[in-house]
Amino acid sequence: MTNTSEYTTQPQSSQAADPLRVRDFYLLVAGLGISLFANLMLRFAMSMWVLDETGSAAAFASILTASILPTILLSPLGGVVADRRNRRTVMVALDTLSAATVLICAAIFSATGFNLAAIAVMQVVLAVLDAMETPTVQAALPQMFRSHGEDVMRRAMAVVNVVNQTSTLVPAVLGGVLYAAVGAMPMMGVTIVGFGTAAVVECFIRLGAPERGDDGRTSALDDLVRAGRFLTRERPHVLHLVLLCAALNFLVTGYAEVGFPYMVRTVLGFDSTAYGLAYGLVGVSGLLGALVGGRAAKSLSKRRFPTTIAAFSLTILPQALVMALPAGDGVRLATLTASTCGTMVAITLANLIAVPAIQMSCPEDMTGKVMSLALSTSMCAQPLGQIAYGWAYSVYPAGAVLAMTFMLAVAMLPLVAHVARRF
Repeated sequence: MTNTSEYTTQPQSSQAADPLRVRDFYLLVAGLGISLFANLMLRFAMSMWVLDETGSAAAFASILTASILPTILLSPLGGVVADRRNRRTVMVALDTLSAATVLICAAIFSATGFNLAAIAVMQVVLAVLDAMETPTVQAALPQMFRSHGEDVMRRAMAVVNVVNQTSTLVPAVLGGVLYAAVGAMPMMGVTIVGFGTAAVVECFIRLGAPERGDDGRTSALDDLVRAGRFLTRERPHVLHLVLLCAALNFLVTGYAEVGFPYMVRTVLGFDSTAYGLAYGLVGVSGLLGALVGGRAAKSLSKRRFPTTIAAFSLTILPQALVMALPAGDGVRLATLTASTCGTMVAITLANLIAVPAIQMSCPEDMTGKVMSLALSTSMCAQPLGQIAYGWAYSVYPAGAVLAMTFMLAVAMLPLVAHVARRF
């Protein structure tokens, strides 16, 4: 097994030209992309199957909502494991467990037919495994590239974001066609093969166990307490950045994930085809933001963080105006879509600044725990944003809700600028 010091000091001729052009990073990205594709393809298939069998979209939505709580609670455990064990081994184990979970449920469905309870258990287990894998991947990147500085880290994150966006868009495009052609069970087979392939690919990543700052005998609870002490006492500016990211997640989740479909479908009355086209453009804009971020990584220093948040706030203003003032539905749809695309680009660039800043501020044996706590905090903000905006859109006009979102985003700018100066 190659230990951490061997990995970071061994000469590699390709690093002289581009630190990202190494086999281990290619394997990490490939495993991540395949695993994410399999997960999202399965989620699409299960949503269609539940809808066909029960006639209730709320049934599957309830399953996904129920998976949020255990995911939030167990995600920090994933960070502890990522800082204690070989991160390659953790990724392989999680994808293997995901494949085994789907295989067991497929066997149950083959014997009993449609089973909503089994689908619920499967989705909860997969959500928990995915939440544990995310901090592992985020801890693996600085282990690979910490010595190359934040510019390289931002480029690596940009590549990961491109993979995430692509793996999200492809199932959305192919899922309906594949489900209509073969049904849910064959798509589960595709998912099993996907998770299995990801596990095999990840086996070949050369990544040693992280160097720990203790004697290896501390408990998981002690590790989390150390991470909390690190954030609150040693590096409070890192905690402030985590909280700002959670606040942004609250706003973006609420206004984009709840407000955008509500305004397009309910307020403006467009059909699913128009919404699908608009949603696809928004998804592509996230991919574009990741590509632009990768090309402009050297320019995305921490002092640019307030600029990206200011740009985010400016993308909300046209939407507030067009929904508050007299305008045709076509103009409103175009403005909502174009501005939300701008939002996705701005937030993607903001993430490419914030996430590497958090990662690089953590010692090697603390990265997984801190990133898992950051993930849990952002995940807590997501349902809160959905609930708050769901209520707001049901009570107030869309233009008023967007205007309030704009004012909240602008009000955050002094805090964002203050935190950015601390790094």
